[in-house]
Amino acid sequence: MSKTYAEALKWASLLLREHQVDPDGARYVLMTRANWTPSQLILHRQDVMPDASWQQFQADVTRLIKFEPAQYITGVAPFFGAMFKVTPAVLIPRFETEELVDWVAKEQTAARNGLDLGTGSGAIGITLARQLPDVAMTLSDVSEAALTVAKQNAQSQHVQVQFVTSDLFSHLPGRFDFVVTNLPYIAPGETPVMDQSTLRYEPKLALFADHHGLALFERFIVALPAHLNDEGAAYLEFGYRQQPALQKLFAEKVPQAQVSFRQDMAGHPRMAKLQF
Repeated sequence: MSKTYAEALKWASLLLREHQVDPDGARYVLMTRANWTPSQLILHRQDVMPDASWQQFQADVTRLIKFEPAQYITGVAPFFGAMFKVTPAVLIPRFETEELVDWVAKEQTAARNGLDLGTGSGAIGITLARQLPDVAMTLSDVSEAALTVAKQNAQSQHVQVQFVTSDLFSHLPGRFDFVVTNLPYIAPGETPVMDQSTLRYEPKLALFADHHGLALFERFIVALPAHLNDEGAAYLEFGYRQQPALQKLFAEKVPQAQVSFRQDMAGHPRMAKLQF
């Protein structure tokens, strides 16, 4: 027997809490399936769900109980005002990364070209292509499966960008006015404190790096100067405990760069800019 939307959410919340799963996932899948805003959900709370919607919701909650991310269940995730297709081949875009994109978009209005290295779903590069329509954006990733998702997102958002399969800069011979990247930066030893949905379902290739999570930064920073135009800049996201190690790395490998760090909305140091 179908329930109202309010009853369905209450049922899901109790069940998910019983399994120690965040109940917000139920609200996300319900609103996404219905293509509703939070206000629309409030307006329809006492409406009876159609049978098909109730059956779908029960199936979705069954997947949520297994810690599967709501974004993978629905196949989409929000980022910077747009919905991006996501699959287990790509990381789910985080709101914190919107702050990195906003930083780049505000500073690079005069740029001619830019690179989103390790693009995943394409969230960073495609958003920058929308925000900076005069900038020729290149999106690269070592994963062909990730690039397939990014290409679908670019097509659905009617954005023209270039795609390159590359392990960091290995197949990127050109130079850019700016490079932006969200490299893997989680140390393998951090798995005991990680969220179960991330650990079980998101791609390990995009999450983990050796040497306390710094291995990709070490490779990236050595190759970076050869791929930036004069007065070019690089923007990075990193783990909230990594600023001291990165500060030392930058000073040793690129002493000519002017380095600035920024905190995220929670007050953690999470972003860096290197200006050459």
